[in-house]
Amino acid sequence: MNSYLIDPFGFCKNSESIGGHTPVSELERLASVCADRSGELIWKVSGSLDNHQRPCLLLNVAGSVNLVCQRCLDSLVYELDSTTTVMVAKTEEEADEIEESLEDEEAVEVIVSDGKVEVMDLVEDEALLALPLSARHGICPDSSMDGWKEKRESPFAALKELAKKVDGQKNE
Repeated sequence: MNSYLIDPFGFCKNSESIGGHTPVSELERLASVCADRSGELIWKVSGSLDNHQRPCLLLNVAGSVNLVCQRCLDSLVYELDSTTTVMVAKTEEEADEIEESLEDEEAVEVIVSDGKVEVMDLVEDEALLALPLSARHGICPDSSMDGWKEKRESPFAALKELAKKVDGQKNE
């Protein structure tokens, strides 16, 4: 996996931006929850300062991953498209203060950094958070299970046939 280590404070102060394409196979945590290691993420991280001169990273992650449908257990192509703002604090106390001042904003995360952030960790975290809890097709493509359900004989019907045979033997 390519490493993109940045100083988030300088990155945001200088309004820098970085982006790229990364195969799912290079993101071990993401690949481990996918049906296979195929797919690619397109990502971009842009730095800025908010109205209070606090560092903010705008993170965009998009792409396709293959998940397992929880209904039919077939592969499901899931399109990721997620954007979030990550604010950076130097201490836990500062992070708590930022979180308290942002109570109404849902798409803002706050992280604590000692001056170095691995961009690919942020990208992978965002992709994982954007995945559905239970991936499902709208309509599962394989309907072969429906035919199996219709043809399957009730276990009680088998008992009824067995009872007829026993009764028939008693009457003989």
